[in-house]
Amino acid sequence: MFEPQAQPGVRSLFSDAVISARVACSKHVRVEFLRCPTDSTVRWNVAAPDISLMWVRDKGSKARFTMAGSRPEPVIPGRGHFWFFPEGSDARGEVTGQGDYDCAGVFVDPTVLPAEVKHALAEPMAGSSQGGLGRAFDGLAAELAEPEDVLPLFTEGWAMQALAHVARSASATPPRRSNYATGLAPWQLRRARDMLREHIDGNPDLEAVARTCRLSIGHFSRAFKASTGVPPHQWLMLERVAMAEGLLAKSSTPLVHVAGMCGFADQSHFCRVFTRFKGCSPGVWRREHWSQ
Repeated sequence: MFEPQAQPGVRSLFSDAVISARVACSKHVRVEFLRCPTDSTVRWNVAAPDISLMWVRDKGSKARFTMAGSRPEPVIPGRGHFWFFPEGSDARGEVTGQGDYDCAGVFVDPTVLPAEVKHALAEPMAGSSQGGLGRAFDGLAAELAEPEDVLPLFTEGWAMQALAHVARSASATPPRRSNYATGLAPWQLRRARDMLREHIDGNPDLEAVARTCRLSIGHFSRAFKASTGVPPHQWLMLERVAMAEGLLAKSSTPLVHVAGMCGFADQSHFCRVFTRFKGCSPGVWRREHWSQ
């Protein structure tokens, strides 16, 4: 969804003189199209479970596309660029420009797509919307410029056509993966690790950690895994196992107390997790690594 925002010194973007917006909806598809003729910022977000396609065409405005937690990406003047988000994605960001630019958001209910199509659209992507996809967006822009309401049948047909072009691009010459799939910024990773460690003996609030990193919980979880190789929950389990190793090697603390100190539900849970990661039970590990 798009949320126009005024920049300092710029008139309200809800003014027709500043931004022109058209929305076309059907039962399974929502299309939002914006023409931004002055300095402006448009905030956007995609949310599960929709399949989403963002498109930006720069008309010489030095437009930049930004995804939360990532560096801004310049949009080449005169060309269109797209960012695709598969089913279950959760991301947000903004588009800025110093002059004219168009942007569109296509949000599709994944239940209407055949399984083979969803399989071809399983990864986030980004690339140039030249060729068929560019012409598809030109057709959408022309249709939305008409004074009559866009027919639901056209809306769904157009969305399927656009997604078909994206799937074809992915199977032919895969476009670069969107930076949506990249990891956390250094400050985000450092803060996330610190917050998770603060609650190593309990249940950390992942939503609070994600908010601190200025991300949605879905985006945070994927970016954290991209940075560390494991999801937040598994990373915390590894930290708990490492803490338990220290206690087992340097103290005679009973296993039931070690389990509680390291945030495990009980001794049985502790033994199962420890054995899965270390290949032996805590008792066996202690006998082999006892350092007193």
